[in-house]
Amino acid sequence: MKRVLLLAALVAASLRADETAETPAGTPARAPEQSPGLTDDQLRLRGIFNTSLPDTERKHSLRFIFHPHFGDFTEKDHVRIPLGFRYGITEKWEGTAEVEGYVSHGFGDVPAFKEYGFSTIHLGTKYRLGELRWGGWDTAVGFDYLQPVGHPPPDVTDGLTHLVPFVSFSRRLEADPRWRAFWGFGADLINKTDVVGELEKNQIGDDSVNVSGGVVWDRNHWHYTLEGQIATSRGIGAPEDSTVFTLRPGVVWDVPDKYTHWVGGNWVIGLALRATDGPDGLDFGAGMKVRVDFDFKKLIGRKPKAIGEK
Repeated sequence: MKRVLLLAALVAASLRADETAETPAGTPARAPEQSPGLTDDQLRLRGIFNTSLPDTERKHSLRFIFHPHFGDFTEKDHVRIPLGFRYGITEKWEGTAEVEGYVSHGFGDVPAFKEYGFSTIHLGTKYRLGELRWGGWDTAVGFDYLQPVGHPPPDVTDGLTHLVPFVSFSRRLEADPRWRAFWGFGADLINKTDVVGELEKNQIGDDSVNVSGGVVWDRNHWHYTLEGQIATSRGIGAPEDSTVFTLRPGVVWDVPDKYTHWVGGNWVIGLALRATDGPDGLDFGAGMKVRVDFDFKKLIGRKPKAIGEK
């Protein structure tokens, strides 16, 4: 019943946000200072920048996603390699499907390539509602669903299913459009499975709600981010409440084509520092992520349509 009430509240909030004013014709979806082709979903690198900003993939854009976790070479016995697709269903609606593979890298206790397989299936969608009449905040609603599969080693999964509904808001500053403020709220509704996994430090292992916010500063191909979040199981999760505070400054580099034209794709490299305070105490860390997106239309020689072109 708590989950039903929570989902109803999120839907009600999204319906209020749907009282929108359409963006005037010809208004660019992205500031001119932002690098061409970098969508809000490409900016989102889990562990570097977790917030799902409102912008969506262009209509009929089909992207192949390759996202190795290079930090696993030093922290785990296996490296995780998500593979998937993101498709722009309409100009405001997108869907994502990913499967996370893993393989032992040989730098830990398990010989290289001795263990491999798939650990998680990820399905997600996001719908962009547009700008709110009050304040001009760009708004989107969506959810992600993650399900462990097979019998992966515990270091690559938490063994839990996650249903993650969210509402996201962002707005560029009129005085300097390179700066964008954002905030949002959501929930993480989980179920235990038969898969044995390990929780990350200060990860809440029960149902929780969260509020996040921060800023993004775009400078051509560089995107500097500052993200803060409060997540808690108070009133929704286990009897023993858990609250986690997270602060994450980072930078995302959309690698220019001149460095990657020989291999193709859109390469995105992210670096971030992280500080969390929760049930396991104060924890500091750093991370690096690399993701490569390939536009299938470009791969097969079709010219992508411009924004607004039918």
